[in-house]
Parts: sequence; C-alpha cells; structure tokens
Amino acid sequence: MDKIRFANPDVGLLEKQIIESAIDTHQLTFGDYVRDFETKIAELSCCDKAVCFDSCTAALEMSLRVLGIGPGDEVITTPFTYSATAEVIRNTGAKIVFADLAPNGLEMDYNKVAKLITERTKAIIPVDYGGKLCDYDTLYKICIAHKNVFHPSSDIQSAIGRIAVVADAAHSFTAQQDGKVCGQFADFTCFSFHAVKVITTGGEGGAVVWKNISGVDNNEIERKFRLLGDHGQTSRNKSKGWEYDIASFGYNHIMTNIDAAMGLGQIARIDELREKRRAVTSRYDLYIQDMCAPYGIKQQILHFGPNYESAMHLYPIFIPSCSLLGDEKRNKMYNILAECGVPCNVHYKPLPMMTAYKNIGFDIKDFPQAYERFRTLLTIPYHTELTEEMQMYIVENIIKAMKMCD
Repeated sequence: MDKIRFANPDVGLLEKQIIESAIDTHQLTFGDYVRDFETKIAELSCCDKAVCFDSCTAALEMSLRVLGIGPGDEVITTPFTYSATAEVIRNTGAKIVFADLAPNGLEMDYNKVAKLITERTKAIIPVDYGGKLCDYDTLYKICIAHKNVFHPSSDIQSAIGRIAVVADAAHSFTAQQDGKVCGQFADFTCFSFHAVKVITTGGEGGAVVWKNISGVDNNEIERKFRLLGDHGQTSRNKSKGWEYDIASFGYNHIMTNIDAAMGLGQIARIDELREKRRAVTSRYDLYIQDMCAPYGIKQQILHFGPNYESAMHLYPIFIPSCSLLGDEKRNKMYNILAECGVPCNVHYKPLPMMTAYKNIGFDIKDFPQAYERFRTLLTIPYHTELTEEMQMYIVENIIKAMKMCD
C-alpha cells in the first residue's frame, strides 16, 4: 500500500500547463491571471467582486481594516481555531473576545456570543470549522437584536448599521446550504487557498468576497482592499509615465500570477475535486458508523445534511475518554497510529492554552467546552487521494489503537 499522507494537494497536468503559460508571459507578480482568478472566485461565491491576497490571514485583517476596526474596539470569535483568526484582531489594535463552544458542538455558543456584546463590539468572526457552515441566521438575529448598543465608528459601519459578520471561511470555499453558497452568508467572507485546502494556489493564498452594502459603492470597497494589500500604492498613470502615488499606508499582501495560475487550474477541476471528496467522505461515514460506533468513536462533523453540503476539509473523530485522563488517551492513540503509518492531527488546541494568549490574560478554565472538544478529538487523514484500501486500513487501526488504550 502507498504511504498514507495526512493531507495531499490534488494537482494535475492542467495546473502545470496554466502555470507554464503564466511564466511565459514574463509577468510573474500581480496581473491578468490574478484578475481572472478573482472573477472566478466571485462567480463561485455568487458575489459581485473578489480581491485576492497572499493568505486568508491577510484577507481577514484587511476586512477588519476596511471596516475601520481598531484600538478601543472589540471583536468576538471562537477560541477553537488556528491563531490567524484571533491574531488579526490584535493586529488592528482591537480586543480579542472569545466565546466558548456550545456543549457537544464545534461552533460558538451563540447564547454566550449575545452576552459578550458591548457597545464596543464592532464585528463577530465565526469559523466554518472543517468546511461546515456556521449558523449565520442565528448570528444575524443576534447582531440585529443588539443594534441599539452598536456605535459605528466608520462610514461603512454606519452603512451596515449593526455588528458586522466577517467569516473565517478558510475551510469552507464551495460549501452550500439552503440553496446558497459560501460567500452569500457573511458581510465579508475570507477564503484560504493554502496547500491542503479544498483548492490551492500553491503554498499559500487567500481571497475576500463581500455582500452588497446599501449606500456603499462596491468599487470603493475594492479600491480600499487593493490599496491596503499593496502598500497603499495607486496604479501608475500612463499619461504621466512612471508616476504613481502612495494614497495610504498599507501592507504587502498581493497574490502573484503564478499563484493565480495554479488556482485557475484548480477552479477548472472544481467539480472533479468535489466529487472525489464526496466519495472519500461517504466511505469514511460508512466505516466510522458501522465499525467504530460500538467503541464509542463517532464523527465530529456531518458533512452532508438534508439542506447542506460542507466543503469537506477536515474529518475529526470523537475519542471517548475517562474524565480523569485529560487528553492522555487521545495522545496515546495518536502515537500508536503514527507507528502504524496513519498520520493524524489535532484541530485544534484552543488558543487560551497557547503561551502568547496566556500572556495576555486568557485561561482555558474559562472555556471548558473548547477544552472538552480538544481532549477528545483526533483529526484523521482526509484528502482526495485516499483509496478504499487506505481508508479501511485507517479505520481498522483506529479501532486497534482504541482497544490498546482501554
């Protein structure tokens, strides 16, 4: 059997051909390939516009900056995520506010979200964990219910008229629910095209799309994003030769033509890639339910439902554990599986357990549900190149490891 990888980019001949064509133009930085890729992203997200960056992290931070969020403001998000989700809040000078997870769930507890809102709250960043869309209907109801305490500090905040919803959709590009696609739910939606995501632009890459905001020109929003991502530099005025301006202070987060060329190849194969993921997901669902359920092992995410289909990015499983063991049982299973050639991971160790977050006052004791998910969760190999034989081997060894730990 071939070596099992935890994640594996699905890149074919088409991507290589488009990358070669981009190289042949000798325009390797931002250019037409990026523009074409942005058009495709906007179309797949059912939005008017998209702006690409070098990462989802950049897309998230630039979204907060376009909103005018900064020192004195508060942004609510989940502690059960990668650091990028929260660090962008701190990068703007705003305060990170964590809402613990709902009991037995992987989304924020929306009752807690509502209680954490103050007159300083300017945005909520939900995370579509594993590719499954959050409950955006409930989030919007909360934001609307708190309009009376919302105090806008920028024109775009005034136009939105309530707390903004900025989706960390790093896992959920192409996810669907109730006849809509990811991009149609949050005010701003930020995607990742990292090497192991649903589609990739190579090693890194990201994009932002947004819903139309009454009274705000989409072209002006796009202009702000582009200025922020490229040092605040305006386009060169051909009538003035080399002349350009630095209209504002910004950052260096542009996407290159080479990255976009890879993305265009992936977009051209998007139906094929999703079909492969469906096949792998369906087999896991069957094997986990039929073989692992008697041992208390179960799926943490249902990727398919009567009104939705996730982007199928992560496959976390629940490991039943004695309350006195902490995360020792999960860790022991991780090590046993690694020795069997089954590489696993943990998504995620809650941010309040990380040194940088402890140093600014967070304590995992304040987030018991996030800790409970962490200590009983194991993320198993999940990508388009997994064969039936590989998946059966993975599941059989999960059961063996479970027995060895009991």
